[in-house]
Amino acid sequence: MVALKSRYATIDDFLLAITPQRQVEICHAPEKCYFGDSPTLAMLNSCYGRGAAEAWLVPEVVDACLFYGLKEQPDNWQVEKLVRIIVANYGYLKVDELQLFFFNFCSARYRHFYNTFDPSIILLSFRDFLRDRNRAYEEREQREREREREEWRRNAISREEYLKRKEEMLLER
Repeated sequence: MVALKSRYATIDDFLLAITPQRQVEICHAPEKCYFGDSPTLAMLNSCYGRGAAEAWLVPEVVDACLFYGLKEQPDNWQVEKLVRIIVANYGYLKVDELQLFFFNFCSARYRHFYNTFDPSIILLSFRDFLRDRNRAYEEREQREREREREEWRRNAISREEYLKRKEEMLLER
């Protein structure tokens, strides 16, 4: 959190720097979004005080609604309740992951609105996003296991070599 505070002294500094327009920049590197070091929603609240994560999320939600050109935009109560639900359920998600989610949501990768705002569309879309995220984590773990196996193979010796070395060690004593 010290690094976060040193980079963005206040939540206002963070809000000015990490805007919905940034989604297009980071969407090309989903791996970095998932595995990078951006702060989580819980970290924002811990670092800047209760409500900081919600304050950051409001523009993300509003941006998605504006993008879809809804005939009926959400009222403040709907947006505020939605962002509280997101923070309560997904506080472990990183800011970059959430921006990737909203980019994918606006790209019609998940569910979408039908002329009016329905918060459940975003919440249900989070389930789809989490499946993508879990798949990315599983693939990364698989690559890591394969790398470890390959490293083990490179360093492995045959049983005969092991017995030979063991015998040599005994003879040296």
